[in-house]
Parts: sequence; C-alpha cells; structure tokens
Amino acid sequence: MVVCFSIFFMQMLLPWLTMLIALTPALAIDGMYWQFFTYMFAHASISHDGFNMIGLFIFGATVERFLGTRKYIYLYIISGVGSGIFHILITGISEIPMLGASGAVFAVLTAYAVKFPEARVLIFPLMIPVKAIYAIVGFVIFSIFAGLTNIMPGTAHFGHLGGILFGAGIMYYWKQQEKKKSDTGMDDFQFVWESW
Repeated sequence: MVVCFSIFFMQMLLPWLTMLIALTPALAIDGMYWQFFTYMFAHASISHDGFNMIGLFIFGATVERFLGTRKYIYLYIISGVGSGIFHILITGISEIPMLGASGAVFAVLTAYAVKFPEARVLIFPLMIPVKAIYAIVGFVIFSIFAGLTNIMPGTAHFGHLGGILFGAGIMYYWKQQEKKKSDTGMDDFQFVWESW
C-alpha cells in the first residue's frame, strides 16, 4: 500500500513517469519489459488507487497472516505480472496503456476465497453480503461479460480475470505442494529454499 501511494504521489509530481511505468503492450513487448512489473504499482487517479488499496487492506492482511509474508509477496507479484500478460494475450498488442493494482488485488481476493470460501464479503456498490467463493465466481462472470461487451470502457476486465486465474492457479499449486509434502512424511523438515 505504501509503495502504491508513494508511486502515485511521484506520478503527480512527475507526469511523464506514468507513461514510462504503465503497461503499454506495444512498448513492453518491444523492450520495455519492466512495465510488466511497474504497472501494478501505478494508478490513474487517487480514487483508482484508493479503491484498490481498500481492497488490499481488507483482504491482504488476512491472506498474508495465513500464507506468510514471502508467499504473499509471491502471490501479489506473480499474479500482477500474469494479469498484464493475460490482458495482452486476450486483447492483443495495442498502444493503450494499462495501470493499476487491480489484477494483483483480485488475486489476493481469490486467495482469500480459496482459504475462507464461506466467509461473507460485501460487494461494492451493492453492499450485499455474499460468500467469498460466490463473489469470485461472480467477478469471473462479470469480467468476461464486461470484457466482451465493453460496457465499462477504460477498465481492463481481462486483466482482472487474469489476476483471478493466476491467484487461483498459485493457490492450487501450493495446495498440491503441501499435499505432496504431507504424503511423503516430510512435514517436519525444512529445506534450504524455504528459509529464503
């Protein structure tokens, strides 16, 4: 959250920075590879930043406590990068910039839903309590529908979908790894890479 707010403050001070760190598919593919990473920390407005950070604040702390800081950071970064790549694969290589933490935040929300599927969450702006797992299914359906119909232009719906898919994929992978460890009776051992 601190990084996102700090970068947005820098964007206001240095307007040219946004085009450098936003994910513009044509530029990123052509060598500005850092944009796949930097775009998820930049935002278009204070409300854009604020809404994403509210979501991150509400669900991120719980997910981080459950996963641990290292896995939480992996989830956020990998899903954020994956969200951008998925967006490009679906929409094509354009010169329209994409920015925002939404893909990574949707991955965190997905992780929350995987771990706490029965927990009730409020869906903004309806403010109706819904089970977390149903909320994710709803977001998937809405992202596909909105992306295909373009009912909310200027929103990277397929980027949101990519974040959900990567978040679910990462959580599934970790669950399988834990299951393998449990099946081999290695629960009490710590490997070198686990201490990184």
